[in-house]
Amino acid sequence: MTLPEVKELSREELQTVILKMQEMLSEEQKKSLQEIIKECKKTDVDETTQPEQARMSQELVEEKMRQIQKWQEQIDEGEIYLNTEEYEDYSSGYWDADWITEYYDNQGVGDKLMYMIRFAEDCVDDMRYQEANEIYEWLWEMSVFTDNEFGDPVDIEVLGDNNLIHTDMKRLALLTLYADYQGLPLEKRAEDMYLYFSFDTFSKIHMEEIFHVGKEKLKDTERFWKDWIELLKSKNGDIEARLLKEAVLYCKGIEGLLEMAEENVSIHPSLYLAVMDEYEKEHFYEKIEEVGKDALDKIDANLTIRGKIALKTAYVSSHLMHEEEMMQFCWECFCSDSTVKNYLRLFGTEEMAKRYGLRGKEVLINRIKGNQENNWRNSEFRRNMIDDYMYNSLNFYTGDFEKVKNISKNPKGSLGWSSSFIRSGIRLFLIYLYEKPLPSKAAASIAAYIGFPDIKDGESRMYFENEILEECHKHKVSEFWNYFQRWKRHFPMGEEERKKYLSWAEKIVYSRADAIVSGQHRNHYGEVAGLLAIVGEIKESMGVNGAGREIFVQYKNKYPRHSSFQKEMKYYFNM
Repeated sequence: MTLPEVKELSREELQTVILKMQEMLSEEQKKSLQEIIKECKKTDVDETTQPEQARMSQELVEEKMRQIQKWQEQIDEGEIYLNTEEYEDYSSGYWDADWITEYYDNQGVGDKLMYMIRFAEDCVDDMRYQEANEIYEWLWEMSVFTDNEFGDPVDIEVLGDNNLIHTDMKRLALLTLYADYQGLPLEKRAEDMYLYFSFDTFSKIHMEEIFHVGKEKLKDTERFWKDWIELLKSKNGDIEARLLKEAVLYCKGIEGLLEMAEENVSIHPSLYLAVMDEYEKEHFYEKIEEVGKDALDKIDANLTIRGKIALKTAYVSSHLMHEEEMMQFCWECFCSDSTVKNYLRLFGTEEMAKRYGLRGKEVLINRIKGNQENNWRNSEFRRNMIDDYMYNSLNFYTGDFEKVKNISKNPKGSLGWSSSFIRSGIRLFLIYLYEKPLPSKAAASIAAYIGFPDIKDGESRMYFENEILEECHKHKVSEFWNYFQRWKRHFPMGEEERKKYLSWAEKIVYSRADAIVSGQHRNHYGEVAGLLAIVGEIKESMGVNGAGREIFVQYKNKYPRHSSFQKEMKYYFNM
């Protein structure tokens, strides 16, 4: 940006630029910026000017407040409301219909609310914080009734989402917090402002932003930050953890954040991860490893956040060439966050596979049963719950093949696989029995179904993950495929056992294919064509010459008029 363009920016735009720049600075650069800001404040002519006079007369303010209060009462009592129309939307398919509610503002509710929003901002601009606070508090707490007696009332966020009001919701939230700060007694600010963070609009607000939204400089900020930090220390939740992290970093820097993590580990274990992220910006890898070790000792082993910390520490240990520590941290990652990906990572090197990968059953013995709690506000205390699907998958990967075969029951009629483990169980066996080092179209399709996404560009990697990535690029295969081949070497299966599992799987695949094609379930034609193709490929690797061609001809003759199915067959069988 050239100098003339900078001069053309407004005060708010300059503040936004500075805030965004601050996120890219190192700690040392941030300190230098703070010194520049302090120096500018000393020479700021605004400090010596007289307080700005109010623009609105008291009579005008009182008149507008009376009108606003009248509308508020009408909305609260349901005298003015929204009209609705409800219907089912089948655009995503018959079985995935969505219930849609359309809102119609025939009584001008949105216009009245916009009048309040604009006047509240005028009050903030005029330093009439009491009136602004009265309006903002009501706006966030109110609900607008609808003509549907069974429908839920609509809050301000829903109104915004449905374009019934047209305002910058983030700015509305910032002005609310700014007016609250300015209008409240010192000792009540932190607690009252915190209540607003139950609304989604506030969930991404950074507290530093409110310092730049109004005309008047905020006073007593040192006391506020102290009260704010003290309050957040005792509050569970992801938003609370983020706000606490930002507040401590702002006031005390990285070392202060580390002290808070150690002190507050029972309430906000994710602060350790935040400390590690900050050290990573400065490339302090030894410190990250040290913090990671401390965190793993202190955090409950059954929390998945501990697994994330262990994995981050493993990346750093790999960077430092601390292979013993890297392997140990990869194991701790699986113990606290027991997923297939975290388990297969233990087969990234031969040494790690022998020392840790083959110990996978130890974790399953101590399994915490159940489905993961869906608590979107507090992922810090998400427990390492291994649901039935993951448990069955991990049983396969730890070599308990017979147990997984028995749980992979084919539903009556060979349909309804989406609610049965067989959808993954049958694929696990087929991809295991597939012998070639590189996948066919069918094998690649099955691997994509049961696998996991590749690591994204820019994400941290351990040295063996870089090796795997190079192999993947070289052979054009997925990272999952590479991990699967490394894992497979440690769980060999005898020839007779292989034949037994193939015979079982083959019958299920034929039954599934017949049910899908005869029932004309077109969305699954590609699925069963791929399953049929890989059965043929496995049989040929076991010495049955021409097995793939035989299956292709059999199903081509069996369903000659199903052109869409024939097309999928030709693709997977390379015919």
